[in-house]
Amino acid sequence: MFHNLGWFIGLNYQVRSVKKPPDAKPRLAKVKPVAMLDTVQEIAIYIHRFHNLDLFQQGWYQIKLTMRWEDSEYTSVGTPARVVQYEAPDLGSGNSYGVWKIDDTDNSFSTQPFKIKYARQDILLSIMISFNFPLVKYEAPSTSAVILKFELMYAPILEAGPELQASLDASPAAVHEFRIPSKALLGLHSYCPVHFDAFHAVLVDVSIHICLLRSYTPGKRSSSIVVYFWVGRES
Repeated sequence: MFHNLGWFIGLNYQVRSVKKPPDAKPRLAKVKPVAMLDTVQEIAIYIHRFHNLDLFQQGWYQIKLTMRWEDSEYTSVGTPARVVQYEAPDLGSGNSYGVWKIDDTDNSFSTQPFKIKYARQDILLSIMISFNFPLVKYEAPSTSAVILKFELMYAPILEAGPELQASLDASPAAVHEFRIPSKALLGLHSYCPVHFDAFHAVLVDVSIHICLLRSYTPGKRSSSIVVYFWVGRES
């Protein structure tokens, strides 16, 4: 009734309808990503001093560190991130060779080789190495423990040059592993002395500092938001 009345008084109606053609395809629109926070587990190892209690053999020694998750579900390993020489090392004249190194093949850190010649000898290393475990995949602190592995590398005292490093890399003389429980990964600062075995009587003064780091990453998103809409045509 009102529609007919509109025609009677001179109103001009234009009726438009939007139809979806049979061959129409959805157009994809992406929402602009927002900034996210990445979480990284950082474990820093401070190696203060190597104290020779009574090693059976004189020679060149070196400490090698690696980290891994205890739970096999977590396939990533700790990656060396930064090294700080917080005090000048005191290795004694002629008792050192080369420098510390990071090996990308097994994500390990090795101290500078040093020479042990007598009992009760002290080697002040004074170095810090931090390892990072990315937690982006899990987006939460891990429920797995971390295994911190110390290896005592050895080479005969007469070795020198490239042969010395090759001999040190051959195989560890002794191994000591720490298990860091998952609760400690939320934050820890503790002194952890390292002993190997009766045949390698040494004391390594070590401190461990653990924290969670969050980094601001502009433009990174945890998931994609996709919106579909139909584009029609007038008829």
